[in-house]
Amino acid sequence: PRSYQLPIWQYMGGSQRGKRAVIVRHRRAGKDTDAINICAVEMFKRVGTYIHLFPTSVQGRNIIWNGLTGDGKRFLDFFPPEIVKGENGTFMTKTMKNESIYKVAGSDNPDSLRGVNPVGVVLSEYQDIAPNVFPEIIEPILMENGGWAIFLGTPKGKNHFYKIYSHAKKNPSWHHELLTIRDTKRDDGTPVINEDFIEELRTRGVPEETIQAEYFCSFEQSVLGAYYAVQ
Repeated sequence: PRSYQLPIWQYMGGSQRGKRAVIVRHRRAGKDTDAINICAVEMFKRVGTYIHLFPTSVQGRNIIWNGLTGDGKRFLDFFPPEIVKGENGTFMTKTMKNESIYKVAGSDNPDSLRGVNPVGVVLSEYQDIAPNVFPEIIEPILMENGGWAIFLGTPKGKNHFYKIYSHAKKNPSWHHELLTIRDTKRDDGTPVINEDFIEELRTRGVPEETIQAEYFCSFEQSVLGAYYAVQ
């Protein structure tokens, strides 16, 4: 991991064995790269099912199951072949040699999550996941089995993602972070997103609300297209 990615790893792997984390980062900051690698490690600490949840199953398939990182590496290749027993492309599951299961899913079919009994859940793009899925379906399971949840996303107004981030800031047992393009650098010191790129977006006419939300992680921006957004 890059230096700015270390805190979540330390939280999950430290002596406290963290259970709840909220990660607010700008676009292209490696949120899902962290998540899939954390799953790969956690699956060998505790045998069980680990779900990587997206707003829709199509997003999950495009981003993770068939997707590539910015370096051209397949996300699924973060699971070394030496630890994989098999996979099912139809159900988007990979089974490890210790019988742990990694599953990519979408919140657009919430009933498919009932009865799965995951012990670790990543909720990616949480600002767009149906707000009832975690408290009504996932959280009761994790409360019973002692599992963990990581919420990933980029602000989209003061919706349920904002509420859970606000809760995390007040709860010392939760991990929380908010990283803008000014907080993330590669190992060679170069920024992940250069501010010259942001200026180019402005000159192209990209709305400032979009720039502030997606690259500077502001929850204060109104959702583009909302009634009375300007007011």
